[in-house]
Amino acid sequence: MSELHQALETLGPIDFSEVPVDGLEPFLRHHFEAGELITNSVPPPPGGEPFESSTPQHTTPDSAATSKDIVSSPARPPTPDKLHADLRKQWGKPMKLSAKDNPLGISVYKMAGHDRHGAWFARRSVHEGLSFSKFRKAMQREFAESLAVQGGPGEGNVRGIGGDRRLEKKKLDGVGQMEVYQLSAQFPGPTTPREFVTLLLTSDSALTEKSAKNGNSGEVVPRHYMVISRPVKHPEAPERQGFIRGQYESVELIREIPINPASKGKSASTSNLLESHDGKAKDDARGRSRGSTIGFAESRGPGAKGENVDRGDGSAGDPELNPVEWIMITRSDPGGGIPRFMVERGTPGSIVADAVKFLDWATGKGEIPEPDEDEELQAKASESKAEAPPPTQINGDATAETPVQQQQEAQLRGAQTEGGGVISHLTNALEAGLDAYAPTTVSSYAHQYLDQQDVQQPSTRSYDDDSSSSSSSESFASAEDFRPTNEGPPSSMPRESTDSLASLDSKLSSGGTQPTNHHEREFLKLEKDRERLEQKLAKKRQAEDEKLRSQQEKDKKDVSKAEDKHEREIRKQQEKHDKEMRKIEQKKEKELRKAEEKRRKALDKDILNKVSRERDEYRDRCEVGEKERTLLREQVGELQRENTILVQRIAKLGGENMVRELKAEAGRPRASSKGSVKSARS
Repeated sequence: MSELHQALETLGPIDFSEVPVDGLEPFLRHHFEAGELITNSVPPPPGGEPFESSTPQHTTPDSAATSKDIVSSPARPPTPDKLHADLRKQWGKPMKLSAKDNPLGISVYKMAGHDRHGAWFARRSVHEGLSFSKFRKAMQREFAESLAVQGGPGEGNVRGIGGDRRLEKKKLDGVGQMEVYQLSAQFPGPTTPREFVTLLLTSDSALTEKSAKNGNSGEVVPRHYMVISRPVKHPEAPERQGFIRGQYESVELIREIPINPASKGKSASTSNLLESHDGKAKDDARGRSRGSTIGFAESRGPGAKGENVDRGDGSAGDPELNPVEWIMITRSDPGGGIPRFMVERGTPGSIVADAVKFLDWATGKGEIPEPDEDEELQAKASESKAEAPPPTQINGDATAETPVQQQQEAQLRGAQTEGGGVISHLTNALEAGLDAYAPTTVSSYAHQYLDQQDVQQPSTRSYDDDSSSSSSSESFASAEDFRPTNEGPPSSMPRESTDSLASLDSKLSSGGTQPTNHHEREFLKLEKDRERLEQKLAKKRQAEDEKLRSQQEKDKKDVSKAEDKHEREIRKQQEKHDKEMRKIEQKKEKELRKAEEKRRKALDKDILNKVSRERDEYRDRCEVGEKERTLLREQVGELQRENTILVQRIAKLGGENMVRELKAEAGRPRASSKGSVKSARS
């Protein structure tokens, strides 16, 4: 088994008797060392740059108003020692999550467990927009926030699990704090609420020099805050009715990544700076420098207080602008009938969603109070949750009643339980009194009557019965009523006892005769006690009825408010739908107009191209005709010159008769030819 899985075994379930409350320091240090190894084994987010070359992306601390304002920082912490670097290979590559499910860009990893109890999941991210101081106060306040809220399971929770009670708390200065919480959660859908009892170990001095730059002892670890959760079995937290006991194991760490916006050079270590003040480095009792309040690139003088620090290079810088690295490793088992594969399938998305919920809550609070600032309110709310009736459970893991029905049913059960307790108390008092003071005959018959009342009580008692003012003769039977109707007194009953019983019955029923002996006085005293208790029970019933009616009226108002809200939401959604439909229609008309305009322009372009083409064709034809005309003119001129020369030569050879014969044969006498003949003659 690797060292990483050995460290993960430290998070397993534990009995509180195994926690050394009196010698807590070695126990805490062992857990924090395992937590450091586990958190440093998680691979960093892909990409990024060394923190020495990074600058803050915000100019003011705590500038984020919601989780959407939180930005992912490119700064990456120093490389851990070789052991931690080798363990990162066991986590493999980050799981693929959609941008919608992972708006913060958190890297999520999964690793199979070696103990057959399911896989481990881890997430790691670096954020800017929420200062380290506020981040730490928010983590310290998370369970205290839900402790101060009264309500059902998980009421007032930040990330799904709310605190019901804090069972233990012990703090060791310079080491850490141990607490035990009883937690609860209400899952969505028809499921039974879950409860968790967790051993919570926290510290702001959990990391060692292994988490410093290059693992050198001269470097100081950054400010950080670690939370370790282990399932624990505590004697004051037995399994509650109406809940299913689950368990989860986790390690959570926030760590400051110190960057210096004024200088990109190497930062001086805190130990060296302290040597410049004191002449030597100051280490803690274990021989290492603790960095619970300062960072790598920050230094303080010996008398420095608060969060105002001086940078190592002398330039001013606010440490609350530094990015915060957030690491969490967890494994959970909600119990009940939920299959493990469903739990593991939903874990990656849920741990990312929990991070968004936490950041929304932390950024939305202006000033986060201290964890125990409202301790009295927390104690009062814890008592209220402890005294609350258990939720209705059907089929082990499903509830079929609405919350209003559950509350009404709980009130009715409370009234029945309290009424039954009063009647039981009355019955016990009567039996004790009769056994001590009444004769044997009266006692035996009275026991029979009380046994009959115990049997008849569940079916004959009604909470709508207001007959608490009935007289004693109507509400309490005399001794004669205990006798069987078909036979006389038992054969074993003496005659004197029967006579005394009849005498006692007649005296009590007449009401005018005062009791004459001790037994009669005691019997009348018990009757008065019974009447007083019945009146008290009737008042209690009336109060419960009034409370139930007021609750029903309140439920009606709540239903009316819910209906009004639902109608408003419907109107809002309808208006939004109409608006979107109008936008779609307008966009459709616009697209049609654009298409029509495009078609018109294309048609115009085609017509223009056709006209241009025809024009070019006619222009080409004109140019060709002009060239042909010029060519023909030249050819005609040449032919005329040749004809003239020919006529002249013929005239010389044969005279005018030959010329006339030639013209006759040609059939077209020409003036030019005559002119040529004349010119030839001349």
